[in-house]
Amino acid sequence: MEVSLRTIRIFNRLLRKPIGIVPLRNVSNTAVQEEVNSELLNSFNQDIKAGGAVPVFRRALLFPNRVALQDEVGTYTYAGLHYAAAELSKDIAAQLVGDTERTIAYMCPNDATHVVVQWAIWMTGNIAVPLTPLHPPEMLKYFLQDCGASLVVCTQEYEKTLRPIALETSKPLLTTTRAGQEEPTQDKLGLQLTPKTEILADTGRSNSWYGNNDAMLIYTSGTTSKPKGVVWTHSMLNTQIAALQTAWQYSGGDVVLHTLPLHHIHGQLNSLNASLAAGARIRMLPSFASHTVWAKLLGTGERDEAKVSVFHGVPAMYARLLGDHERMFADERTAQYVRATLAARVRLMCAGSAPLPDRLFARWQEISGIRLLERYGMSEVGMALSNPYKPATARAVGRVGAPLPGVAARIAATHEGGALEPLVTVETAAPTLQISLERLGLSSTKDYFDAKEFEWQPPVVTEHKPSENGVYQGELLLKGPGVFTRYWNRTPQVSSPDFTIDGWFRTGDTASYQDGRFRILGRTSVDIIKTSGYKVSALQVESAILEHPNVADAAVLGIENEDYGEVVSAVVVLKEGTKLTLKELKDDAGKRLAPYQLPRTLLIVKEMPRNAMGKLDKKEIRKLYGKEMVLKK
Repeated sequence: MEVSLRTIRIFNRLLRKPIGIVPLRNVSNTAVQEEVNSELLNSFNQDIKAGGAVPVFRRALLFPNRVALQDEVGTYTYAGLHYAAAELSKDIAAQLVGDTERTIAYMCPNDATHVVVQWAIWMTGNIAVPLTPLHPPEMLKYFLQDCGASLVVCTQEYEKTLRPIALETSKPLLTTTRAGQEEPTQDKLGLQLTPKTEILADTGRSNSWYGNNDAMLIYTSGTTSKPKGVVWTHSMLNTQIAALQTAWQYSGGDVVLHTLPLHHIHGQLNSLNASLAAGARIRMLPSFASHTVWAKLLGTGERDEAKVSVFHGVPAMYARLLGDHERMFADERTAQYVRATLAARVRLMCAGSAPLPDRLFARWQEISGIRLLERYGMSEVGMALSNPYKPATARAVGRVGAPLPGVAARIAATHEGGALEPLVTVETAAPTLQISLERLGLSSTKDYFDAKEFEWQPPVVTEHKPSENGVYQGELLLKGPGVFTRYWNRTPQVSSPDFTIDGWFRTGDTASYQDGRFRILGRTSVDIIKTSGYKVSALQVESAILEHPNVADAAVLGIENEDYGEVVSAVVVLKEGTKLTLKELKDDAGKRLAPYQLPRTLLIVKEMPRNAMGKLDKKEIRKLYGKEMVLKK
């Protein structure tokens, strides 16, 4: 089934040409004077006080003339994105005959189209399900079927990928043309080059409604079974945004360089929604390319208001940036210029989604003058633990800090039979949810971060079982209003392996707590591999490898690596008389796996040890072959 040509034409017109901007003044981290509708702001805060949630697209009405986003096509104001989303939402609503709380899957590049489509879905009261072209067709088909998508939206470059899947699963498809392929006139757009607040009409459900309903599904990497859709509510999203604004001091003066995939919570929350909710400017790249990122970080030839001040990345990104630094800036004077520029301009660089190696942490500080802020999060909890923003000297390498505002973290010991015994609980007070333009640096010169009500409060520590040496180690459990409560399309069970009876989420990570800081020691299960910010199920990779006609047996392990955290490594037993290269294996397995799931090393052996139950003994395999599986540089 297809939507009307009118839908396509409207969407194309609105996005093919960048909507004009209001040049911003004084967009450093100091205050920016804004004309604010105080009545609207007070209304939002009254709704929040009553239990409602103000979605990100509606917050855009507070600062319509600010620049929201720059991509490879152009520059967009908050008003421009809101208007485009409102127009598209009319046809989405017509397609669904006004229904709400339906899932809508979408695949867009990392540019303005992603924001417009997501906002349009939320305006209609429906649930956004971001997809990525990194996943093979079979996985995309699974996502559409599992979430029960009522509609699929994609830009033209992804039509060939999604159309046959949509037809096979009987899902209606809306295909748009990507921005930049037409030059509409001002009259055709129906907008002035500088959109005025008066032309914007508020749209969507009430804030009270959003406070009680779902916003999006973020699919897990399928580490213990098939990928599951993590249900993110608008209230959960608002809590996470408030926590990050409190802990990391997001403001309207930020310019955020976005290079992360948008089917991950890292890219959705840290770089996108938390930034837009603060009135910040996003510099969005289609993907991570080290040389391009260096150019944006240095901002050569750019106006001050567009120069980057915040960057979120995974350790593998910083490793690639470091490698290019050594090639591009070998001259000592140039290296000094790079360090001085970054130290003076960039206020925050975060690392997460994989362990940050000590060497990388130290070397990055040496070349940039910036201590990376390491934090801990996952699809189910967003951001949960973090090193401090201030003072930067308190950021510890190899530690992920303390619970963010509104998060309770617990270390529990596992006894025989699976019973959990709490050892220590660390709880931080919930963040203030009220929207304050002073807090975001958008209404006066007052530094709100000095105000007690907006500080990241010290956590309360409860020792359930005192430790002789002050070190607690066990499984990490999390709880709080920013932590999810259910997976989509999964019936809650009393004996759930994901939650304790009293509602604590079991992360599956082993952690330690000492001197007020948490350290992540690794996955509780040896079958979970963290590589380049992704979680990869060894069992899923093994299953794909075993489909190769030459493979008789396969074991997949994560081998420690400074650049990637871990690399996916395969040990394979071949069928008699056959051969196999790493490239041949990746070409075949790539039909069933995403690129980040593919093995980086391949070791062929005659046999592998098994235990008494006939299962592969991975500890013994690692002991026998670990050194041979290391990724060669």
